[in-house]
Amino acid sequence: MKIIAAITAALAFLALAACTHTPVPIVGAYMVAEVDSEQVFTEKPIKVTYTGDRLSGRGPINTWNIPVGKDGKLGMGMSTKMAGPPELMQLETNMLQAFDGGTLKTNADGVLLVEKDGKVVVELTPVNAIASPSQD
Repeated sequence: MKIIAAITAALAFLALAACTHTPVPIVGAYMVAEVDSEQVFTEKPIKVTYTGDRLSGRGPINTWNIPVGKDGKLGMGMSTKMAGPPELMQLETNMLQAFDGGTLKTNADGVLLVEKDGKVVVELTPVNAIASPSQD
């Protein structure tokens, strides 16, 4: 009887584990859709490339590069510091601050999400995503 109970418990655990699977971020090109719950509208889309170990992008003014750990944690980014229109400079500042120390995740639709304190702070929609490398 104990064996049947152990097998049943193991199968139940595996079934629950399969239901809670978090999709792995997909390598490819993305566009910034939202920052701090506000939709981003710029003349040219803010493009982001995810390579499996870093996010790099070109905003409306500057280029930037952010390392991504195996656990999805975003490290300290580097950015050019060119000047531009104040509203675009503020957008870039808000976006880079949102990335800093966040955790990269994805949802079932392949949208990349940056979370901080359990809240989505940046949403990146796929442009040309391909299968990601293993993040083991």
